[in-house]
Amino acid sequence: MSDVEIPERDAEEVINQLSALVEELEAYPDEELRERVLDLVQIILELHGDALRRIMATFESLPLKQEIHSRMLTDDVIRAILLIHNLLPVELPIRVAAAIDGLRPLLLEQGCDVELVGVDNGRASLRLMRSGKGAPPVVALKLEIEKALDVAAPDLLGIDIEGMAEQVEATAKAAALLGSIIAPPRSETQPPPIKLVQIKRPPPDTKNVNGTWVSVVRALGFDDGQFKIVNYAGINLLICKLGGEFYAYRNACAADTARTLDDALFDSPMLSCSCHGYSYNLQRAGACVERPELRLQSLPLKIEEDKVKVAVS
Repeated sequence: MSDVEIPERDAEEVINQLSALVEELEAYPDEELRERVLDLVQIILELHGDALRRIMATFESLPLKQEIHSRMLTDDVIRAILLIHNLLPVELPIRVAAAIDGLRPLLLEQGCDVELVGVDNGRASLRLMRSGKGAPPVVALKLEIEKALDVAAPDLLGIDIEGMAEQVEATAKAAALLGSIIAPPRSETQPPPIKLVQIKRPPPDTKNVNGTWVSVVRALGFDDGQFKIVNYAGINLLICKLGGEFYAYRNACAADTARTLDDALFDSPMLSCSCHGYSYNLQRAGACVERPELRLQSLPLKIEEDKVKVAVS
């Protein structure tokens, strides 16, 4: 019996088409129809994932298991589907290490290098070396690394770069010091600066709200401490879950609303912008630590039937 010819398909192109269709569905104006179709897509994916898990389980008892896995991984389409369902037979640390090794030549060209310290509890610890005046900032390098790891290891929970928190803190302190140097002298009658007050967040008023409620993400599966940038119908949002509560802000720096916070560093509950080094407390209405008169623009938010809804105008 001759081998069956299988038409070649570009895995990346197929996945891009799928992602584009899902994004198109998420922007569909009919909310009820949109949610029903997205539920249908989710059910189909879960059904396929369950079937693939059972197929992979049957390989465990076969003597040629490793050979089968190797042959499967050489097929881009099979590898892409297994990747979507988090079923790659190669262990997470091995995939992370391979992705880091593949990224190193590009980083070396930019005067940088990265070393994998280890993978523990689903998070990768990295050591980043920068040499030369033209090396990109650490925040930009972290984004570049995260993009590479999103492809090779989408099941990775996150990355930690040694010394990065200290660098962000030093940047914030330097920005605050610079601000105090260039600020006009304070008169004796000028009131003292406002200090942040730790208050309990009042329940949001979801009745007297001007604007249209739109579903932006699903509440189920949104982990505590998670942070996302969401683009919906031309509206750029920051969504996070902290201490069991959801928060929504416009994706714009309070010091310069023309700049987004796409490359900001999130270290729960603080979001530090790379443009000024300011730190915003997402759990305290987006208040700025260095300049208390600044705060991110928060948006009304509510949870209905596993949907996070935001009021936009």
